[in-house]
Amino acid sequence: MLSNKIFKYSLLVSIVVLVSSCGDKGDDDLPRIDFENKLQLMELSKKVIGNDVVSAFGGFFDDTPGKKIAAVIETDENIDWGIKFVLLELQKGRLETIYQSRILPGSHRESFLDKIKFPSFVYELLYYNSQAYFIGSGGGEIYSYIVDFGNKEIYYAHLINEARKPISLFISANTTNKDIKNFFIQIFRKDYPGLKLTDQDVSLE
Repeated sequence: MLSNKIFKYSLLVSIVVLVSSCGDKGDDDLPRIDFENKLQLMELSKKVIGNDVVSAFGGFFDDTPGKKIAAVIETDENIDWGIKFVLLELQKGRLETIYQSRILPGSHRESFLDKIKFPSFVYELLYYNSQAYFIGSGGGEIYSYIVDFGNKEIYYAHLINEARKPISLFISANTTNKDIKNFFIQIFRKDYPGLKLTDQDVSLE
């Protein structure tokens, strides 16, 4: 009799554990996220924001606890084309979009894209440079962005190289941080030492 009671008790405990575990695990549950695994981050990002994701990074992108995923989308929606920056956060077992930029001029092809850290920020930012993608034999332009997810700001630099005109660099008015402004100037002066700063942006389209 005692062994029979023990068997029934053990069976009941097993059923309760099984039901509990099945209830906790849903279709939206994610595997353990490796924030250093860019391939996994891209696949997870695509499930949330679509197949236009071209790159993804894990890191501390604002001043709140926990790592997040910064994803980059390249889109050609109707007449709009360019890139978007998106921030994803793990909330209750699901990835949620907590920030998405507007579509900005740029392409992932031939570009440089990586995380960047400045001493005046406690978190990481994202740095994009279109490099030579929009440069041709007759000149062209270079788009560069530093994405500050913490403040929901995008700092923008635009190098314009027009025939028979001085090479100029426009830096957006919201770029008031000296570290970022100096970074833009120094990075462009390496290849274009004679560039002139301008307070007027120009579209070459």
